[in-house]
Parts: sequence; structure tokens; C-alpha cells
Amino acid sequence: MAKKPKSRKSSLETQTQKGFVRQSMAKPLLVLVVLVMAAFSTAFFLMRRNADSASTSADPSSVFSSKPVITPDGWIKGNPNAKTVLVEFGDFQCPSCAVARLKIADILKKHDRDLKVVFKHYPMQNVHRNAMLASLAAEAAGRQSKFWEMGELLFSRQADWSNVPDAMTFFTKYAAEIQLNLDKFRSDITDSDILNKVYRDVLEGQVAKVRSVPTFFLDGNMLERVKSDVEFQEIIDKAIQSAQ
Repeated sequence: MAKKPKSRKSSLETQTQKGFVRQSMAKPLLVLVVLVMAAFSTAFFLMRRNADSASTSADPSSVFSSKPVITPDGWIKGNPNAKTVLVEFGDFQCPSCAVARLKIADILKKHDRDLKVVFKHYPMQNVHRNAMLASLAAEAAGRQSKFWEMGELLFSRQADWSNVPDAMTFFTKYAAEIQLNLDKFRSDITDSDILNKVYRDVLEGQVAKVRSVPTFFLDGNMLERVKSDVEFQEIIDKAIQSAQ
């Protein structure tokens, strides 16, 4: 009996979920050269910024690490012009990231005028099979000004799509739910520019020594050893007070 041809959805999932390395190998040489140059430029900049700040001794008990300063670019909530900037490297399939979004929402209710929150992609492909596809879906929704709406559905419905073989079916349903143009959504999710955008976030996280998600940077410094949500809130409160 002849084998049934693979569906377009199945091919799409294979291309996006498992093609993280395969797609990069297929890119034109010029794109690879640009990415490599960008990597070295970013690494050099971050190392120089880190070196410049190394002269200031840190309290060993501080929740701030001496990791490199990262850029404040990405998807933004809060006040884009705020002096205090909280950057999150996150993964839509990460349960802890789903919980963290609620914590950040509460903080923004208190500091909506004094805090800029930035989200950067850091899909943990080795443990989260659908994380990369989820990032691409969020970015595709972002092309239609619905990044945060798609992100909220991805986080709130993790249990539905996290371990299924065809997550694209769920993501298409979510796209319809938030009233996206579905043809554009399906086209954008395979756009190499969107894949490159996610790559850049991942590269920046790697340079900044991100090892897990969610990882937060407050005003360019990695937050570590935070013992509770209360302490997290207090740290941000103090940073905002100091910036005023």
C-alpha cells in the first residue's frame, strides 16, 4: 500500500520545529556572514560594557550578577521611555515563564509609568519541543500588532499545545481567535526574517550567559538569587526610586 503523502501542516512543523539548524545551513552565505559579524560586534560591545563596570566592587550578597549588559530592545510593555528597564528572556513553553508573566503584570499595575518591560525570545529547544514554533507564531502575530495577545494565549494554554506533534493546528486556532489574517499568519510564520529575529534574541542571551528561563535583567544587570516574589518586587521598587 502506498504511503499517504505528508500534509502541508506536517511539513511546516518539521521545517519550523526541527529545522532550527537545517534552516540556518540553507541560508545564503551573505546572511551567515552578516550574522557572524553581528555576533562578534554584539559580544565585543557587551564585554566592553561589562569591563567598564567591573571597577565597581559588588556586594557578594547582592542579587545582581556581573553578567554583561544587554540591550533594551524587544517587545515592550509599560512606559517605553521609563528610566528603569526590566528585560526578560523567556520561552512560551516554559511553565515558570507562564507564572512570571502574572508577576510582571502585577508589577506593571503599580509602576506602569516608571517601568519598561522588554520580552526577548529564548526558546529552550532541547527540553521544549514546540518552543521555537511558538516564538515564530508570536512574531507572526506581531506582524499584525497582536504579539502580546498571541503570547497570552500561548502561556495560558500551554497544557494544550506543549507536547503535541502538530502544534501549528493550535496556533492557527489562536490566530483566528484574535482575528488575525490567517493567510498572512501562515506566510509570516515561515518568513526567514522572523526566524532571524528570534535567532538574534537567542544570540544575545547566549552572549549574556543566559542558562535558564525566565532570566531577568534589571537596568542591564542579571537578577540572580532572588528568593521570593516579594523580594523581586522590592528590588524593582528600589530601582525605580533610585532612578527618580
